Amino acid sequence: MRVSEPSLSLDQDQVRLSCGVVISGEERSWQISAPSELVRFVAPSVVPFLPLATMLCSFLGEDLQIDQAISTAQLDGLRSAAELFAEWWGWSVPNIQVAVDPAPVPTGEHGQSGLLFTRGIDSTASLVAALDGSAPAVTQLIGIDGLEPNHSPQLAAQIWADTQAVADSVGLPLIRLRTNLRDEADRFLPWGQTHGAVLLGTALVLGPMLERLSISQSVDPAHDGPHGSSARLDPMWSTATTQVVAVHPELGRVQKAAVVATRPDLAVALKVCWEGDTRRNCGRCLKCLHTMTCFELLGAGDLVESAFDEPFNPEAIRQLGGPSPAVALGQVVDAIGEDHVVLRQAWEDYLSRIANGERRGLAGLDPAARFATAGVPLSPQELVGWGSNARKIPLPLEQRHALCALSVDMKRPIDWCLADRKGSGSVELAAELTDHWLPGAVLIVDAEISGVPPGAVSRLLSASKLRCWFSEDAILDGIRLAEAIEHGCAPIQFMPEEQLQLVRSELPAWAWPLLRGMQQIEQGIPTDEELQQIFRTAVQLAVLSAPVTSDYLAKTAAS
Repeated sequence: MRVSEPSLSLDQDQVRLSCGVVISGEERSWQISAPSELVRFVAPSVVPFLPLATMLCSFLGEDLQIDQAISTAQLDGLRSAAELFAEWWGWSVPNIQVAVDPAPVPTGEHGQSGLLFTRGIDSTASLVAALDGSAPAVTQLIGIDGLEPNHSPQLAAQIWADTQAVADSVGLPLIRLRTNLRDEADRFLPWGQTHGAVLLGTALVLGPMLERLSISQSVDPAHDGPHGSSARLDPMWSTATTQVVAVHPELGRVQKAAVVATRPDLAVALKVCWEGDTRRNCGRCLKCLHTMTCFELLGAGDLVESAFDEPFNPEAIRQLGGPSPAVALGQVVDAIGEDHVVLRQAWEDYLSRIANGERRGLAGLDPAARFATAGVPLSPQELVGWGSNARKIPLPLEQRHALCALSVDMKRPIDWCLADRKGSGSVELAAELTDHWLPGAVLIVDAEISGVPPGAVSRLLSASKLRCWFSEDAILDGIRLAEAIEHGCAPIQFMPEEQLQLVRSELPAWAWPLLRGMQQIEQGIPTDEELQQIFRTAVQLAVLSAPVTSDYLAKTAAS
C-alpha cells in the first residue's frame, strides 16, 4: 500500500483533507472534512489516515509506503499496533517505509481536550464523568457524521440536531467531522474490527488543536480481547501532537449505565439504536435490548420508558435474530444476578441460539457449550448424534454415573410428549400419535418465533415418560436424545422408512429400538417394561460412545 502526501481544499463551509491511496493495486481517495472555521488547525498531514492504513496492510499482507515524514512517536505506535494485530488475528506485520520527522509539531493547544461523542452509553458515561469531575475535563465534543449505513440523509440530519442539542445543554462545543473512511474500511473488514482506527483517525485531523483525544471503551478488562477499540490498542494511535486516551476501561457496561443514570436529562437523549432508520431507539434490536437490560438491573425503568420506543420485555430478547452479539453483551449478561432469573435465562437462550442455530435443544441443551467444556470446538454446521459423521456429545465422568443411576418414573402424569420444531413431519407425527396412542402432550415450536422458554420444555420432559420426535436427517439426533434421558424420559425418534434403514445400519443392533418408522405407530405405545428398556438402551449408547473428556482421563490416571 502507498499513502501519498495529502492536500487541503476549501468547499463552502468545509475544509477537506484528501489523500491518494494505492491499495492492492487500486487507486483510492480517502477524505476527512472539518468545519472551515477550523482550517488553521487542519494541516496537510498524512497522520489521520495511518491508523486505518496500518490495519488494512496488516490484514492484506502488504507493506506500507508513506510519502510524507511522520514523528517517531507515531511510527512506534503504528508498529506496535501491527504487532498487536498479529497477536490477535494472526495478520502480518508490515514493513513501514517512511521518513522520520526530526522536528515534530509541538503538542496541541494547552488544555484542549476532545471526546469522541456518539450519545451511546460509553461516550455519555464519559461525558457525565467529565462534567461531575470524576474524570479529566473535556473542552470539545467531537462527532463524526454519516457513519451509520442504515440512516437516510434526512434522519442523519435529525440525529445530528439532537446531538447538537445535547452539547448545547452541557455548554460544550460540538465539532462535526465527515469522512469516507468507513466506506473504505468496509470493503475489507467488518466494522467491529475497524471502528477504532476510523473514529480516532478521523478525529486526529484536529491533532494540532487537541492535546488529548479521549475515546470511551466498550469492554472492561474481564471481557477485553481482539476488538477494534481496546484499552491496549487505542493509545497506540497517539501522535506527536495528540495523546489518545482510553476512557474508563475499568468500568463494565452496567456500571457505565449507572453513571449515565445520575443525569436523567442526558440518559433520555441516548442514541444506541443503529439497525433501523429511526430517530430514537427502537427498543427491539440487540443494541437496544442489552442497553435496556442495564437500566432494568439498576431499577431505572423510568429511563427505559423515556428513551426507547417500546417497553422492556425479556421475551423480545428470545425473538432476537440478526447479527452476532456485540463484545459488550458479555459484560451485561455476567452482571445479571439471581434476582433476575427470567432475564438471565432469556439472554442465555439467545446466546445459545446464536451459537447453535437451529441445532440448540428446545429444553436448553447447548451443544456448543458442552463441547467447549470438554475442550473441543463444535461449529454451528456440525451434526450432533450418531451416524453420517455426526459428533457424539462429551460426558464428564460424574454425568456418566448420574445417567446410569436414572430410570423412567412410571408415576409421571404424561405418558408421552412430542416437543419439536414445526415441520410437515412433526405435524404428521403429532396427528398420528394422537390418533393411535393414549392421550399425551404436544408442543410444536414455530421456527419464525422464539417459542416457549427452555424451562417450560424442561418441565414438560420431567413430567413425561416418553419423548418422541420426527427427523429426516440421516442420524439419530443426539441433542433430543440427551435432553430426554437427562430428564429421566425414554426417547424414540420417528423417521421415514428409507432413512430409518440407513441410520440403523450405522448403529449396533441393540440400539435399534431408539428408532421407529411412522408405520410402527399403529403398534401402540410401548409398555412400561419396554419404556425402561428403551431408556437403558439410550443411556448405554450415550455413555459408551461419548468421547473421553479430560476429567475422565485425569481421574482414570489418578486411580
